[in-house]
Amino acid sequence: MPLATTPLYDTLGWFIQGATGPVAGNGTKMIDDPDNPGQKIQAGRLAIRTVVGKSLMVIAGDTALAEYFPTLLAEVGAGNTTGYNNLLQSFTDFVQQAVSTQTGVYKGKSMRDAHNFATYSRFGSAAVQKSTAADFDLFVGDVASAATSLNVPNSVIGQLGTLLYSVKGDIVY
Repeated sequence: MPLATTPLYDTLGWFIQGATGPVAGNGTKMIDDPDNPGQKIQAGRLAIRTVVGKSLMVIAGDTALAEYFPTLLAEVGAGNTTGYNNLLQSFTDFVQQAVSTQTGVYKGKSMRDAHNFATYSRFGSAAVQKSTAADFDLFVGDVASAATSLNVPNSVIGQLGTLLYSVKGDIVY
């Protein structure tokens, strides 16, 4: 049985492969994983991971959002990338599942629990336990900025923004 896909997932897969030829079927197409020699990855997932990785770098440099990631920033500053790699994997899984409609990809916490210091000590701090609406907007803007820097088409960035805003109520409450 073929893997589930959507026009957006196919477009992302098509885009990461150079944006030539037909779009249909490119999200689930298995291609070489440039970060893991000898391994294959769905083209749509590679596109998502690329945008997520760039987004995490933009977010890490956004001083307005640093208060939500003190543990992660301290770890990376000390040369420990385990937490970063886990976040990259989890955020990529979340977006892939949402965009492709493939089930069982994201196995992380609920968005509410993952973005509340009381239920997940890696997010925020005792002083800053939850995200504000304004900071959520900054976060989405940072993701859009990262995607723009990778030349992702504006129509695709808009769809990714819509996806992120669909969980705003679980993150900002």
